[in-house]
Amino acid sequence: MSRPTQIFPLLILVLGVAVAWQADAAQPTYLGVTRAGNGIEVTAPPAFFDVENSAVRILVVGGAFGNQTTDTVAKLSARLKATEQHLFAFCPDLYPDEPEAKPVDNKLEKEFYRSPTNPEFQYLVGWAAYHLVDTIVVLDSSSDHEIVLNQEAALRKYRLPQSAAENASWQTFVDAISGGSKYVGIPLEAVVLGYENNLERATESLQIIAQTKGKSATRLSFEQRAMDSKLAIEQLLNVYGRKMDSISYIPALAVMSQLTCQRLGFENALGGEATQKIVEPLLKRPLPTSGSGIAGNLVFVTHLMYPLYSDEYQQACRERIWDVAELYETNQTEFEGYRMMPFHSEMSDAVFMGGPLLSLAGSLGKSQYFIGCLSHLEACAKMNQLDNGLYQHSPLDPAAWGRGNGFAALGASMSLVQVPPNTKGWEDCKQRFEKHIQALVKHQDVTGSWHQVVDRPQSYPEFTSTCMIAAAIKIAINGGILKAEDYDQILHKAELATLRRIAPDGSINNVCTGTGKQKDLRAYYDREALQSRNDRAGAMALLFLTLQYQDKWLQKNEQ
Repeated sequence: MSRPTQIFPLLILVLGVAVAWQADAAQPTYLGVTRAGNGIEVTAPPAFFDVENSAVRILVVGGAFGNQTTDTVAKLSARLKATEQHLFAFCPDLYPDEPEAKPVDNKLEKEFYRSPTNPEFQYLVGWAAYHLVDTIVVLDSSSDHEIVLNQEAALRKYRLPQSAAENASWQTFVDAISGGSKYVGIPLEAVVLGYENNLERATESLQIIAQTKGKSATRLSFEQRAMDSKLAIEQLLNVYGRKMDSISYIPALAVMSQLTCQRLGFENALGGEATQKIVEPLLKRPLPTSGSGIAGNLVFVTHLMYPLYSDEYQQACRERIWDVAELYETNQTEFEGYRMMPFHSEMSDAVFMGGPLLSLAGSLGKSQYFIGCLSHLEACAKMNQLDNGLYQHSPLDPAAWGRGNGFAALGASMSLVQVPPNTKGWEDCKQRFEKHIQALVKHQDVTGSWHQVVDRPQSYPEFTSTCMIAAAIKIAINGGILKAEDYDQILHKAELATLRRIAPDGSINNVCTGTGKQKDLRAYYDREALQSRNDRAGAMALLFLTLQYQDKWLQKNEQ
């Protein structure tokens, strides 16, 4: 059996039980990060973070209208306990750096989470959307006992007196949550509760809010999402990987997944003839001049695995891969004595942008590129792998950017499964990879996500890094590098974290925008989190979810 056939089960899928309720103690975590860089604390029981738990979720927020309510929220957290029907989360102080309220306006409804004045409000909206909050309750110690609702909350009957007179600051606040929730694509019900500075009154009112009849707007929206890999893949296939106007890694991974999914029985996936029409014209394009362009040429490997393609076409794909790999020789660059692929820009992205293409070229018969691949991996690690195992994005700053670590993990995993283990340097690269994965696993959050900055839990749960890190683990398991039993729950949680953010129309939440190397940690916090259809996110979701679905498909077809 030829080498390309041996790697096919890995490459085609690379390229191609509810948790019982428990009344455990509340866990401290973060709602977001302030403009000054401090975490916005929030506490909730473990069940609150379980996407498979259908209990009503209430987020109680203090400090939005001044710090008079912060002590009240702390006291409420001791009074209001989780039940099988109701789960409470408590954010004592939305603005921990400020004693007073911050202005809220419609400018905060977009460009998450990079407001120069009030990112805290944006984190409130994003956190509530991601964690499926049924009602956001913002406290005010006003002398009145009444509530103000946003338009989403007004659709349900909250059995508390509504404000008879207009309260401009209250209404502006909840209306801004409505605006922000439209931007993230998840409707959020918001209530401002005036409680007469009376703890008993606040406790009683929150219990009434928790018992409001009917499903919240958030719950109804969530129930439209496909919390099943097969259904989610079908939705993604309708949107992503159906064209490839340029050779870059983003459309390449999606197109490769289309052909993979066709082989796995997805009726709406593009087959061999359709993908050939997309890919074949690219053979005539100039050689790449960027890392993304190098990785984009991975698309041609899928077309070496399809038996109906002509020998001539497959040979053309093979030669294209070799030509790109030859850049290792003709455009030489190195770091600390280790040769590497060009166009690395000193970024951790380069592990993925160069390593898999070199290992693929070696697998197709030019074994010298195995040595080149391992040299490339070593150079990237020496350039950016930190002592703790994580990768800084570049030497400019030690920030462990989420997708930068996703690139490093995915690139090393895809490379190592193709390079023969007896190749000199393979074991060293494997150990670096394992150290990286062990470090990453420590930072997977309770919902299954990895964050915009991996070791900063106050940063938002980022979509692409979650897909890429989980895919890297799955590929390494399939290749015998990692043990499946050590990572089953990690992958299950990552799958749920991925599915919860994919809307039926292919829109995806919390996707970091394209990011070059940044000068400091604050710059990574301030990279915009996109909340819409996104080709990069769609490609990475298809990659990971297809790998997960493959196991179910194999089990079904082996019976």
